[in-house]
Amino acid sequence: MSIGILAQEAAAGGTTGLLQGLAFVGGGIALAGGAIGAAIGDGLAGAAVIQGVARQPEAAGRLNTTMFLIIGLVEGMYFINLAFMALFVFVLGTG
Repeated sequence: MSIGILAQEAAAGGTTGLLQGLAFVGGGIALAGGAIGAAIGDGLAGAAVIQGVARQPEAAGRLNTTMFLIIGLVEGMYFINLAFMALFVFVLGTG
């Protein structure tokens, strides 16, 4: 849906398309923010493990376990963000 069509519908008094369009925009922003945050969190966890293994190679097993636990929690937050996107698009977008 283009902005022109949304503007025409809003001028005509209809708000269904406008609400749906804004719900899609909100859902996209939520997904983009969650993906960026998850990528940064995964990168920081990986960098910390690489630094730790470089300092103490014998602790690699414990550090890898901790890293995978942290990455799982970070990705879990992304899936919660995905649920919020579904809320925006499918519930709030229907009006």
